Amino acid sequence: MKSPSRAPLALSAAAFACGIWLTGHLQCAPATWGWAGAALALCAFAALAIKSLRPAQAAAVLALVCVGAFARVATPIKSLTLPPSEMLNDKHAVVVAHVTNDGVFLAGTGKRQRVDLEAESIELNGVKFTRPVGIRAALYFSEDHRSDSDDDAAKDGVKDGSAQDLPPLHYGDRVAFEAKLHLPRNFGNPGAFDYEGYLHGLGISTLASVSTKNTKLLPGTTGSRLGFWRSAIRSSILSHIRNSGLWSQEDVALFSAMIVGDDSLLLRNVREEFQQTGVYHLLVVSGMNVGILAFTVFWLARRLRLPEWAASLVTIALSVFYAYIANLGVPIVRAVLMLSLFLLARLLYRDRNGMNATGFAALVVLAVSPAALFDAGFQLTFLALLAITGISVPVLDKTSTPYRQALRHLDSTGYDLGLEPRLAQFRLDLRLIASRLSRFLGTRFARIVVSTTVAGVFALYELFLVSSITQAVLALPMRAYFHRAAILGLPANMLVLPLAGIMLNCGVIAIALSYLSHPLAKLAAWVAAAALHWTLACLHVLSQFHISQWRMPDSTPILFLTAVAGIALVFIAVRRRRVVAFAGLAALFVSSFIVISYRSAPKFEPGKLEITAIDVGQGDSLLVISPEGRTMLIDGGGSIGPVHGEFDFGEDVVAPYLWWRGIGHLDVVVLTHADSDHIGGLPRVIQDFHPDELWLGINPLTQPMQHLYEMAAENHTAIIKHVAGDEITWGGTNIRVLSPPADWQTSVTEKNKNNDSLTLLVHYKDSSALLAGDLEKKMEQLVATESPAANLLKVAHHGSATSTTPELLAAVHPQFAVISVGYENSFGHPRRDVLERLQENKVRTYRTDMFGAVTFLLDGKQVQAEVLQH
Repeated sequence: MKSPSRAPLALSAAAFACGIWLTGHLQCAPATWGWAGAALALCAFAALAIKSLRPAQAAAVLALVCVGAFARVATPIKSLTLPPSEMLNDKHAVVVAHVTNDGVFLAGTGKRQRVDLEAESIELNGVKFTRPVGIRAALYFSEDHRSDSDDDAAKDGVKDGSAQDLPPLHYGDRVAFEAKLHLPRNFGNPGAFDYEGYLHGLGISTLASVSTKNTKLLPGTTGSRLGFWRSAIRSSILSHIRNSGLWSQEDVALFSAMIVGDDSLLLRNVREEFQQTGVYHLLVVSGMNVGILAFTVFWLARRLRLPEWAASLVTIALSVFYAYIANLGVPIVRAVLMLSLFLLARLLYRDRNGMNATGFAALVVLAVSPAALFDAGFQLTFLALLAITGISVPVLDKTSTPYRQALRHLDSTGYDLGLEPRLAQFRLDLRLIASRLSRFLGTRFARIVVSTTVAGVFALYELFLVSSITQAVLALPMRAYFHRAAILGLPANMLVLPLAGIMLNCGVIAIALSYLSHPLAKLAAWVAAAALHWTLACLHVLSQFHISQWRMPDSTPILFLTAVAGIALVFIAVRRRRVVAFAGLAALFVSSFIVISYRSAPKFEPGKLEITAIDVGQGDSLLVISPEGRTMLIDGGGSIGPVHGEFDFGEDVVAPYLWWRGIGHLDVVVLTHADSDHIGGLPRVIQDFHPDELWLGINPLTQPMQHLYEMAAENHTAIIKHVAGDEITWGGTNIRVLSPPADWQTSVTEKNKNNDSLTLLVHYKDSSALLAGDLEKKMEQLVATESPAANLLKVAHHGSATSTTPELLAAVHPQFAVISVGYENSFGHPRRDVLERLQENKVRTYRTDMFGAVTFLLDGKQVQAEVLQH
């Protein structure tokens, strides 16, 4: 009979998680899972009573599976309070609220502050709603939030403000403001990020965009004492980071993120450089931060001759305090749980099994929130811990660990007697080398050089092994969640992880000393900055390699099974003899290579022309797939107005949908015209999908156009300009260009570029589609003379009154129409008269604000419409 597993908590966590997963595939009532778990638990006790260990273990595992399923289905869904529907969207409500999370100024153009609030009252037209509502507000400085002078000018007129225009709001502050409230809404595309669910997890049900001129601070404060303490301490630390002159502005943003978890000042390009090189964990407060700082605290406590129990308790207390200051994020809670268990186990002289610590943390997190199993952060954290404690440690135990331990007391020949022959021989060899070097360096120094050099070699080997195994284990979630291979993660971690401890520890010391002595703080800050700059230099060099930008479409069930099989095989094999262990490692690396290199064929229907209107809000983006499987993207969406955040429509909206479709490469990208809601997302689309060609019409050479040209050149994309009269044979279709005319004149200073639109009439056999960009009346009249009859019309300019004229509809005579438009947009699109005009012409009209992404399939005779997500 074999002994029980040495990591029972890890096995328990796995069984509990399996039960949670099963609830998505087996629909059973909570009582069913509960009674099944109780019955299996009784079976386990009965088996133990008759000393039948294996059946007892099996029954206990199955009981935990049932308990996990019960916890998932029985956990009530947290309900959020919503404002009454009559107080939402187009109505200006008066809100009185208090701050629940300190306001942060956001990176990007324009001065904006994001703050989380809890409404005390919402009032509209004399009706007051007094239930608490979680609100995320974006405060901006503006004299005129909106200009209503005409349809196209009804864009946000946001002006930059100085810092004093936006006083920082802190926990407990009470404010009153007037604003339009609206509910968060996800983009209606398969594969889109669940922004609504993310906010709900934070207790936020409502959004508001608030002008500071309509905001005032109220007397008094509201909140808990712990909340006020946390806000005061955190604000003080951030103030010392930003205002004490320890670091430059660029360094301030990075140290604020790495040490305190405030990433509001980080620019997107900085984030992505860390993501591309596979070391994004350095940029956020994570379990690694807790581990590094806790190790330093414990080491210092022991050097100060504190007893082990006192050093452990001090380390745990400071770790909890750090987690408290850093927002008590889920990754930090996991890390503190595992750290506490490990240190307490040391005091109790128990087996300090890393897998047990990992399992304990997982059980606690899943018991509190079973839905955390499906969270990307949870999966990444525990897969990384599995890679380290469950795979890397056993491999090291078979390779370097015995030799590294054999370096102890190298001078003592008596120590050799208690070691294996191979280890004793290893020590003899090292002493022989040291004796040869002693002729030049002296006996004592020669021993130090030899032992230090060998220890350094072992440290590099262990860093290489742990990093490579971790990268291999994380290959699947990196592809699934971030569409990245992170191939450069191994060399990047080898280069910068040794510096992480210097950066974090010296950064924390600098902040602490800034309260006591600025010169000493400046010295520690200089060391931290030097380590940071070396890290940034390494990452910048690595990010220049083309492979760092290797993006991948969604994984498939086969890839999932391949990755799971590789991890399971190596997890079992590393506990066997050395040959089997190395075979298991080989299986892991082969499976991870398959995961990052395999690309399935894109999803499309052969023999049909597909045109999909992707939901990009108030903008345009069309995916066209030819009957032969060629791919074309027309426009990429983009932000509207002068204030732009770090959100990128190409990377964050368009690309996830294309990856969901299995598309990793585009044949053609088309820009209809240079308005921001069409061109904004295209540079990232070109960078991510490396199209062969970029089609353009006639556009002014604005800064966004110049950037698009540069991105095309970097990705070796050929630029082809088209004008009215051009005919193109593409992928089994015939494309006629109807506008702009060859002699069309445009201006760099022209605000309205809509009539620059490149208009395409796509024919496939006896079916066709007119893709009209943002054409307005003047150019529509010209296009109407070109015999543009089509089954499908992409309605121009989001259904604005400036377009879709009776003349164009009479010439096109479409059966179907699609309007790409933002939900509850401020422009009033689509206009009622346009919708009525389409209805009068008996055109079946689809809108992305109501249906999300909509696909039209043209089979050469007729058109079929499909709503992808509703």
